[in-house]
Amino acid sequence: MRIKLFHANDIDCQLSEIKSSLGNSFDVVVDKVLIANKEHIITVYLDGFIDRDLMNRDIIKPLKESDFDGNIELRTNCICKRVQNISQFADEILTGQMGVWFRNIYFLFDIKKWEKRPVQTPDAENVTRGPKEGFTEDLITNTVLIRRKLRTSQLILEQIKIGRKTKTHIALGYINNVASQDVVKQIKTKLKSINVDGITESGKIEQYLENKPFASVSGIGMTQKPDIVVTRLLDGKVIILCDGTPHVLTIPEFFIDNFKTAEDHYHRIFFGTFLRLMRVIGFLLSVFLPGVAVAITTYNREMLPVSYLETIIGSVANTPFPQAVEILFLIVMLELLKESGTRLPKTIGSAVSIVGALIVGDAAVRAGIVSAPSVMIVALTAVSSFVIPNLNEFTTIFRLLFLALGAFLGLLGIGIGLVLMIAQLASINSFGETILKIESRNGMINSIIRLSLKKQAHQSVNRESDRIQKIEQHSYDERETYN
Repeated sequence: MRIKLFHANDIDCQLSEIKSSLGNSFDVVVDKVLIANKEHIITVYLDGFIDRDLMNRDIIKPLKESDFDGNIELRTNCICKRVQNISQFADEILTGQMGVWFRNIYFLFDIKKWEKRPVQTPDAENVTRGPKEGFTEDLITNTVLIRRKLRTSQLILEQIKIGRKTKTHIALGYINNVASQDVVKQIKTKLKSINVDGITESGKIEQYLENKPFASVSGIGMTQKPDIVVTRLLDGKVIILCDGTPHVLTIPEFFIDNFKTAEDHYHRIFFGTFLRLMRVIGFLLSVFLPGVAVAITTYNREMLPVSYLETIIGSVANTPFPQAVEILFLIVMLELLKESGTRLPKTIGSAVSIVGALIVGDAAVRAGIVSAPSVMIVALTAVSSFVIPNLNEFTTIFRLLFLALGAFLGLLGIGIGLVLMIAQLASINSFGETILKIESRNGMINSIIRLSLKKQAHQSVNRESDRIQKIEQHSYDERETYN
């Protein structure tokens, strides 16, 4: 077979074309390398994205040997694939692959190696018992963490690219024959319809998937812990992993799921139930306490004991503002301290939050701007909100709403707000499932009281049997209709 030799000018033109297709950036390394038979190859890669030792040892060195016959795929010691044109070649180089041009053919080698954060405990989801590991910003690392805990061939992970410029890799995961195929199809359709320049975080994907952008909750969960993701998958839910972020989305997320954690199942039944009850109480205090306190002290003082009422009246009498204004001022200060503590470095942020809260609260009481009962109410509200961090946005919005309704309408306003809150939650659907859904009576009980694991396993078997029966009945109905 006659081999076509390329002239040096042809190779230089090809080198210039490759550089141009990749934007002539300084971190794009394009080299012309002399190999056996006095031929040349062009190597292309992004600086810092590949293992250069592996490239020199397993790709370039074999091509320089005298017995090289021109077959790169057989001679190199790495997995190799061809692409058809320079556009595909450039796209793959930008994902971190190493490319070789030889005799007008484009080859790609997957020898990626870049710096990444190790697996660590997520700060926002600390646990006293259970796995400490959390997801990282690397997509493959995250899929490995899931596969280690869920060793079944029924776990399906499908990859989708989103973003015209970023071409972000998204992984859609579910357990076949457990997750609803209708939900899977809906999510795929919505993901493929996202037409934007870039996706950098799963929070953006969540906003494109949700049906009501102005709702207080989206019906889409979020976690950084692999054990929670595995639990959600076993419950028949769908997950979305996004390259570049440790936050994994779980779909659908029912409202009651925010009060349950994987850690509940690692403790004894009574203590696990106690933790869930504490979360429910924390949620109620976080949302209702400021509004109810203002409503009672302003319109319904007869509900308070006389001794406590005298204390409140004595405290409020020395302040220039109504109690509703005091609590609003303290809530705003609390949110400012939380935001500043989040943005500052850890060592400084924690000190600012603690010292700032003590100084502001004490100084405000001493100056007579706010009363001591108002400080206690907001402090208890803040502590309660930390128990359910996943509902932070929801509790913040409705806390202010109930405060305003309690200040203007008293307990009647609190009742109106409660109806509005439940109505809004009932109107939110997550891919055909209302977020207030509870599967059964036992499911409702298990949402608050942690049942024994043996009983929950029996319920899972029953649910799987019911699902199989429904599928068989649906297939039988289709055959009857066709006949």
